[in-house]
Amino acid sequence: MGKGKRQKKTGKKSGSLFLRVFLLVFFCAVAIGVGQQAGRYQELQEQKAVLTAEMQAEKKKQLELENRREYYNSDTYIEQIAREQLGMVKPNEILYINRSE
Repeated sequence: MGKGKRQKKTGKKSGSLFLRVFLLVFFCAVAIGVGQQAGRYQELQEQKAVLTAEMQAEKKKQLELENRREYYNSDTYIEQIAREQLGMVKPNEILYINRSE
């Protein structure tokens, strides 16, 4: 009977040791995985910030282009180009040319 009790105790010790090693390896693996995910999350947050800044810059550029397009389609711009480049005048308007320039 003495041998039976000893075998049970050594079986419990080896099982307990195996469980401890398994838990240690498991928690190390989980900690490494969480660390890697945290690093990846940080990278994605930085990338998101960069892309958000780029998107805001592009929206500003788009707004400027839309304003310019509206100006180019305005009567004021068309009249300015007609006067400066084509030498056109409005009806009943007298064009003076300064020949000294």
